[in-house]
Amino acid sequence: LKAFPESELTIRYLKYITKIFANSKNFEKAILYNKLAYENAIYNKDTSNILIVLNRLGSFYYARNQLDSAKIYFKKVVLYKETPKTIQRIANAYNNLGVIYQYDNDLSKSKYYAKKAIEIKRRQNDLLGVAYIMVNMGNLDHYANKYKEAIKNYNNALLLIDKDSSKEAKYLKKALYENMSVSYDSLGDYKDAYQYLIKGSNLGDELTDDKLAESMAEVEAKYNISKHEHQAEIERYNAQKAKLLFLGLAFLTVIFVILALIFYKNYKLQQQNKFEQVQNENQTKIINATIDAKEKERRKIAEILHDNVSALLSSVNLHIQASKSHLNSNVPVELTKAQDILGEASTKIRDLSHELISSVLLKFGLAFAVHDICQKYSNSEIEFISSDNGIKRYNQKFEIKIYNIIEELLNNIIKHSKAKYARINLIERYGNQLIIQIIDDGIGFDVEKARKKNGLGLSHIEARVKVMQGVFNINSKRGEGTSIFISVPIFKVKDKEENKVTS
Repeated sequence: LKAFPESELTIRYLKYITKIFANSKNFEKAILYNKLAYENAIYNKDTSNILIVLNRLGSFYYARNQLDSAKIYFKKVVLYKETPKTIQRIANAYNNLGVIYQYDNDLSKSKYYAKKAIEIKRRQNDLLGVAYIMVNMGNLDHYANKYKEAIKNYNNALLLIDKDSSKEAKYLKKALYENMSVSYDSLGDYKDAYQYLIKGSNLGDELTDDKLAESMAEVEAKYNISKHEHQAEIERYNAQKAKLLFLGLAFLTVIFVILALIFYKNYKLQQQNKFEQVQNENQTKIINATIDAKEKERRKIAEILHDNVSALLSSVNLHIQASKSHLNSNVPVELTKAQDILGEASTKIRDLSHELISSVLLKFGLAFAVHDICQKYSNSEIEFISSDNGIKRYNQKFEIKIYNIIEELLNNIIKHSKAKYARINLIERYGNQLIIQIIDDGIGFDVEKARKKNGLGLSHIEARVKVMQGVFNINSKRGEGTSIFISVPIFKVKDKEENKVTS
């Protein structure tokens, strides 16, 4: 998107749109519009707005847990020269970098950036800001089991805001008292721990009383509004409505202009990556750790639904049945309806449990599960056929990982290939290797372009196979279908959580 003469006004509205999407947690859109604002700010050499949008981009990526991307944008901020207009933004970026490195457990870098932020805050005489950062440093020491250093940082923070009677300072003091109580408790100094716990509790009560008093005063003020004030409020409301109408029209105008420009640059935007490709080993581990956590959570939820919730519903059903037998012919219709609803709920719970983890996979193994999913996915538009070549059952965790990979690849065939026929071959080789071949007669695609765009989730699948120390190859051309080859070593270690979930 090129900047245009109304660039300053455009930046303003782009930031406004960004804020709307950010407040609704739609960070993908927020990032898109914030980057447009960044391009316009660069074009105008508007340093103040450049730092604002860079900090926002870092915050959005942090909210999406994309910490490496967040670091990139915050580090861009701290490269700018400190001036009265930029110093506050730079201090915030240093502080944010400290928080991110704390999240990464890199305590050394976290302290380094926190100290840089403190230096700037002290020069600005922003004692409350310094105190907030010192709380973070105290937390770093506490997590590193340096409880005395943590207490020292907390005390220094308290001294900085000792004479600050603002509400924000009071809330920070309350948090400091509670943190000091925890650190003293970790040192075994239960007397001081109790004293600071009481201080925090008393200050919390005071804040609650203040809030209640403010609420009561607000209610009283609203109650005593005169007729004249009420009329003034109506006039203000009408003026606000007119203002919102104007802003709405302006918003639509900006949207129209942006959409026109986006349409004009559509080809260029299509060539850009939505996200930066994650290639190094640590990023691969993060992807797979997330996937493993999801698989574990699905198994855990399925176990709870089957072993706990279903059992409770069955128990309730038995009690209702027993009650009906005692009531003989005087059974209330509501009781019968309740039993019917309970039965329907039990069925839905059971179905949900099976959706989380295939019951066929758990009962009969990978070969039957793949055959089952082929039958389910086949229809008048496409036919799936599986060949298992007599493979045996494997470690349950291994089977779940392979099944999820196959399921995702079959979903890609359904969504994108326009194939009429697809075949899945499972072959055990040498007793320690499992081969998966998936072939379809679809329209095919450009593999390199798909990799660059992270299309079809190929990078995620490839990362999962890589962590399993396997090989992932894909061959496809436009109009010639697609052939996928996966080879992974078979797990030999017994999974401790295996067979916990039953259908």
